[in-house]
Amino acid sequence: MTDYIDMIDMIIMHNITHRNNNMVRMPRADQTKFSNLLKKHMSKTETKTGPLGPLKKISMQNRLNPLMDIAVNQIERGDFETALEVVLRHEGKRPVGSDGSSSEASRYGILQSTARAMGFNGNIKDITIEQARAIYERLWDQSGAANLPAPLSIVYFDTYVNSPAMAKKLLAKSKNDINTFLDMREQRYIKLAEKRPDIFGRYLKGWKNRVNNLRIMVAGLQGKGIAKGA
Repeated sequence: MTDYIDMIDMIIMHNITHRNNNMVRMPRADQTKFSNLLKKHMSKTETKTGPLGPLKKISMQNRLNPLMDIAVNQIERGDFETALEVVLRHEGKRPVGSDGSSSEASRYGILQSTARAMGFNGNIKDITIEQARAIYERLWDQSGAANLPAPLSIVYFDTYVNSPAMAKKLLAKSKNDINTFLDMREQRYIKLAEKRPDIFGRYLKGWKNRVNNLRIMVAGLQGKGIAKGA
């Protein structure tokens, strides 16, 4: 605890001494000493807890988790960072040998053919989280999600990753009503499972959990006054 408090004190002092050119700066020798101490404490912190960052946290998710701690960064327009976090929580990081009706291999929710079309020529099981992020950024731009308000942009992009055609169709039919969109998405999954139980039946429970997780996120954000009625 003492090390942590000392580290915070040093960071605060570092910010104060560099905030304004009119303020008295530390002597060079003290600056060097400070930098060395800060690096030492940061190194200790990362060794104990691991470097922070949403992608590292996401990549460790191997199962569906209620999206109770999702924070929207932008309200007026699409929020790629949050949408990416939601998608990767749902998709997980483990390679999948046969994904859906395509029977293709996938990882991070990205099919081998999709990755290849985006310029990744390796085996999908070897794709890194950074490469997956780059692909998702291109998909985000293609989807048009950035033109939608949050959290609709997040829900729409999560659907687009699963099926671009379905996402576009549901957006048009729901007239941008997020709750209607989610209800229609769930019904679409149920119909798919009923029509092709041999292929889609095993996915139904996970699909419904995914939609329910999104409902939890939307309700939580609407409870905070974000995008009511969106």
